Amino acid sequence: MREARGESTDGLADETHGHINSAGCEGMATTVTAAHHSIWRHLYNSMHAAQQPKSKLKFVTLDKESNMSTLWQREEFLRICSKEDLAEKAQNIEVTMPVKKSQETRFNLDPGSFFVNRFRDRQPDGVAINEALKI
Repeated sequence: MREARGESTDGLADETHGHINSAGCEGMATTVTAAHHSIWRHLYNSMHAAQQPKSKLKFVTLDKESNMSTLWQREEFLRICSKEDLAEKAQNIEVTMPVKKSQETRFNLDPGSFFVNRFRDRQPDGVAINEALKI
């Protein structure tokens, strides 16, 4: 998949999570995605199960994935950072990342908002927050 998206697979050793995540053929995409989700879900649930009672971490995506835009509709996220501050910070980070070939059309349609929208569409595999520390 990485190669199909124009990304390098150099430096990824065989039999690693990174290697599993970088299937080179389209026919493996579904299997690789399922393996990735299975590994991540196991790790995330294990972290949640091992959480100490006095921990301030709140695991907010145990039951499903959410994109960043959906997460920032939740009150606890807005208490950490406003949508406006998030958009500004996201823009600053996203502009440092290359536009992939598969994203060029979208970028060319609206380069001004492409980077913030790309961030809002991201679906992190798991999210935990600490409202007390605002992280």
